[in-house]
Amino acid sequence: MTANWYKACLRHRFTMDSAATLVNPTPPTPYFMTSTSLKNATFYAQPGIPLYTITNDGKQTIVNDRRTPGRIVAIFHQREFLPNTISFPERNGSAPISVQKWLRKTKLADGTIAFVMGTDYGPYAWKMISSHRQKVYAQCDLDRPIASCSFHTTVSNGKPAFLLEYDAEPLREDILVAYLLQRQRVMSEDRLIDVFVGSPAG
Repeated sequence: MTANWYKACLRHRFTMDSAATLVNPTPPTPYFMTSTSLKNATFYAQPGIPLYTITNDGKQTIVNDRRTPGRIVAIFHQREFLPNTISFPERNGSAPISVQKWLRKTKLADGTIAFVMGTDYGPYAWKMISSHRQKVYAQCDLDRPIASCSFHTTVSNGKPAFLLEYDAEPLREDILVAYLLQRQRVMSEDRLIDVFVGSPAG
């Protein structure tokens, strides 16, 4: 356990405890996507403010910041024979990191399987709630989620891709990138189930 992680954990607990004591706490912010396809989609907040675009050229998926022309948030590199990687042009000299390392599958102390995301604010765990829903927690506080995410195969009017607590806004881009990776994983698992089990009749 590093000193930075411990400090981040203390900051998280203090912020969440402070938020819990507010009489009228700020509600979580919903973020929507225009398409469930990861080849071409836009993430936006109400009232229809575009924030990020996702494009794919068949080899890599790029997350662009719509508010800052030319700024790339992250690049997901899909490789045929080597592990897929993710790179953040503004972090760590843009060096790519293995997706399995940045979003690491692990077992938590309570026995739950989760995916732990590495961030500048410490590790955050993505826990499965149902087959198409996950919640995100600081690994040092598994009682209070900072985000709630939906991975349904279709985009429903008025249904957000994820909800982000107001005090977790500094993590928005990490949540967005991890959301895309988790969505891709969930959809791939759904396709495998369809192949081996068959789609439900009707």
